[in-house]
Amino acid sequence: MQVPLGPLPEFPDKITTYDLKSGGQVPSTAKEVLVYVFVTTSGEGEFQRGYYEISTSNKGKHFTQFLNVAVGQGIAAVNSANIWLPVGEGKLAVKLVHPDDAKKSIAGTSGEDWSGVFVIGYR
Repeated sequence: MQVPLGPLPEFPDKITTYDLKSGGQVPSTAKEVLVYVFVTTSGEGEFQRGYYEISTSNKGKHFTQFLNVAVGQGIAAVNSANIWLPVGEGKLAVKLVHPDDAKKSIAGTSGEDWSGVFVIGYR
């Protein structure tokens, strides 16, 4: 399966929430989902490293995985991950933690899709 949920957030400290059961392709009996995320970045200035917090939650417990991201003058970076997470309450939350100016995008500027979040499996 390949269920697109949308792009990753491109600005720091902004949380994007995705519905894991959108479109009914992930059954209500699923306990875990396999999430694929990718990001392409570009930037200006000094080299800086940040990360995405990718999580689900259930009854106050948070289950978090991380995806590294880097930007800097003349640097273009591509990173991706396949992550198993509990379905929990059925929402996937993603937050970019990055030391750069919160008003500056880390996105590539080529006009193409620079990131994506997909559900590619469940169990």
